[in-house]
Amino acid sequence: MPQSRSRRRFVHAACASLLPIPWRSSAQAAFPNKPVRIIVPLPPGGAADQSVRILGEYMRPHLGQSVVVDNRPGGLFTIGLQGALSAPADGYTLIHLNVTMCAVQASTRKFDLLRQFAPLGLMGASDVVLAVSSQAPFRTLPELVAWNKANPGKLNYGSLGPGSMDHLMMVSILGKEAAAASNIPFKGGPEAALALARGEIDAMTMAVSVLVQAPGKFRAIGVLSDQRSASLPDLPTAREQGVDVPVVQYWGGLAAPAGTPRDVLVTLEGALAAATRTPGLQQRVSPLGLSPRFAGAEEFGRLIEQDLKWLGEAVRRANLKVG
Repeated sequence: MPQSRSRRRFVHAACASLLPIPWRSSAQAAFPNKPVRIIVPLPPGGAADQSVRILGEYMRPHLGQSVVVDNRPGGLFTIGLQGALSAPADGYTLIHLNVTMCAVQASTRKFDLLRQFAPLGLMGASDVVLAVSSQAPFRTLPELVAWNKANPGKLNYGSLGPGSMDHLMMVSILGKEAAAASNIPFKGGPEAALALARGEIDAMTMAVSVLVQAPGKFRAIGVLSDQRSASLPDLPTAREQGVDVPVVQYWGGLAAPAGTPRDVLVTLEGALAAATRTPGLQQRVSPLGLSPRFAGAEEFGRLIEQDLKWLGEAVRRANLKVG
C-alpha cells in the first residue's frame, strides 16, 4: 500500500508540473483577446489621425479585435509617447510614429524612438517638395542655393520653428550657407503655406499633396524624395539637379513599447502588412496625400535610424542648443 500511495503522489506531482505549459501556450495563442489601442500624439481630424483610423478598420479583421485610436497631442509628442511607455508592453497599446518625431528627438533628446520602442512597420509616406513663391527669382534648386549665397540675409523661408522638420530640411538644402537665410516660424503648416502664396516668404518644404490641392498658389522646384513623385512626374528630384540632400519623405508607421513579446510583435506586424496592402485602404487614404507602402519592422527601423542621422547632422550645422 505505501508503495502504491508513493506512486500516486509521483504521478500527481509530474502532472502538476506540466499544467503551466499548456496554459501558458493557450494565453500566448489568444493574442489579442481584447481591443488594441493606437495612440496618435496629434490632435484629431488631421491626415495622420484619419489615416490611422482607416488603418485600424482594416487591421481589425486580421486581429479579430477592435482597434481604438487614442489622441494624445501636446508636449512635442512627449504626452503621447509617455502614454504608450506607461502602458504594459503586451501589444495592446501601440503608437503612431511620424518622421517629425525624429526631428524633435534630434533637436531636444527628450526621447529615444529606437531604444524605447520596437518598430512594427511603415504604413505609408508622402513625397516632399521644396516650393517657392511665384514671385521668387529662382526656378530651380541650384538657382535658389546660388541666390542665397550671393544675397546673404535676403532669403527667408517658413518652418514650424527652430529644430522643426521644415527648418532642418532647409538647413540641409542650403548647406554651408544656411546661416545666410532667415528662418520664419509659423504656428502651423497651413499658415506658412498661406504666407508663401502671398509672397510673404520665399520658400518652404511641404508634402506634395499640399501643392496638388492648391495649384497655382506657389511653384515647386524640386522633389526631396529618391525618385520623382507620381503626382508631379515632370518635376526633377534634388539629386537630379545636382543638389546633394538627404532623401526625405513624410512617413508614418506603428511601434510598440520595447519589451513587447516577439510573438506579439509578429502578429501585429502581420496585421499591419495585410491591412496596408488592402485595395480599399489604399483608395481611402490617397485623398489624404498618403501613399500606402508597407515595410516590415527591420526596414522601418533602418528608416528611422537614417532619418535620425541626417537630422542630427542638420542640428549641429544649425548650431542648435540640444536639450
